[in-house]
Amino acid sequence: MTGVTLQNVTKRFKTETAVDDVSLAIVDGEFVVILGASGSGKSTILRIIAGLEVQTSGHVYIGDMLVDDYEPRDRNLAMVFQSYALYPHLNAYDNIAFGLRVRRVPRADHPRKLRHLTKREVDAKVRSAAQMLGIGEMLRKRPAELSGGQRQRVALARAMVRDPEAFLLDEPLSNLDAKIRSSARIELKRLHARLRQTFIFVTHDQSEAMTLGDRLAILNHGRLLQCDTPERVLSHPANQYVASFVGSPEMVFLEGNVQPAGAGYTFVKDPVRIPIRGAARPGPVTLGVRPWDVRVEKEGSPTALPSRVTGVERLGSSDHLFLELAGPAPASGAAAPAPPALSVRAVTRAYDFNVGDRAFVTFDPDRALFFDAEGARLESMSLATRLP
Repeated sequence: MTGVTLQNVTKRFKTETAVDDVSLAIVDGEFVVILGASGSGKSTILRIIAGLEVQTSGHVYIGDMLVDDYEPRDRNLAMVFQSYALYPHLNAYDNIAFGLRVRRVPRADHPRKLRHLTKREVDAKVRSAAQMLGIGEMLRKRPAELSGGQRQRVALARAMVRDPEAFLLDEPLSNLDAKIRSSARIELKRLHARLRQTFIFVTHDQSEAMTLGDRLAILNHGRLLQCDTPERVLSHPANQYVASFVGSPEMVFLEGNVQPAGAGYTFVKDPVRIPIRGAARPGPVTLGVRPWDVRVEKEGSPTALPSRVTGVERLGSSDHLFLELAGPAPASGAAAPAPPALSVRAVTRAYDFNVGDRAFVTFDPDRALFFDAEGARLESMSLATRLP
């Protein structure tokens, strides 16, 4: 097993910076998911690690070895692409064995001299990988005769037989339908547990990232915003972008202001004022809370946000409620401002809301987060549990 380290890696294409000063240490046997929207630089990072792109500045290490000047074939990394890149005229067995047949390994009697693998050695590796991935009965089929999930497993088997230092996976599940994709995630996680090798997985799907990753490395416009466990990213996002990008349904955001109130401060979102504890200062802020940390009731309280149900998704174990917050009363003759949209989840058996119902919203004070006008996390602030 071997770790992979990026040290201040930057990649520019003419005037565009695709990767901006990224430093990331992936330890032996870790499953790290590089997560970001389209154009965030995640695939470029994977290609730099593989040697398919050359970084403008910075360094790449595989284990303790600096590989900046190594060709892709000399890095001993296995890459699985979104398209699988299987040879259509070869059956699954030959697709898996292709790289082994041209590979040369040190001779036992002369380690400095190289030899090709024997037919028996190739066959043993192919059948072992196929058995592990459950495609032993499909080895004589060509790619056109296989389903998307089966092709993906052939591509993984082809990578496994190389005994690579690490696996690089560039959105390999994105071409699968939803049901197969879900089972493929579980299979991939089991495979990692059996191999205990380093996996670096690129995706734009945050549900996929949360399922697979030991850690998530979240990118935006080429910059690494946060690298942490899925649980930490969800509960302690580094900034508002990370908070909005990770989590399904996505985090609820309310823009308001911090105002003095007696000896303390209050978050003001008309017509409700919610007391704040901790260090605070007056000014605009954004309150963020996960939908599952929102409580929706039919009776109001002094700190509850009045709202109206505009939509309901019945999901079986829970309902996904779409709410409109009630804004302040407009001045005489003035047009009423459009109410902000709010999306929350409520448990079906506890609440029975329908479109048009009036509802009152409160938040778990220990899980609500504050962000400043630039989106930076304000860790010193939290909601108070009661009115001061």
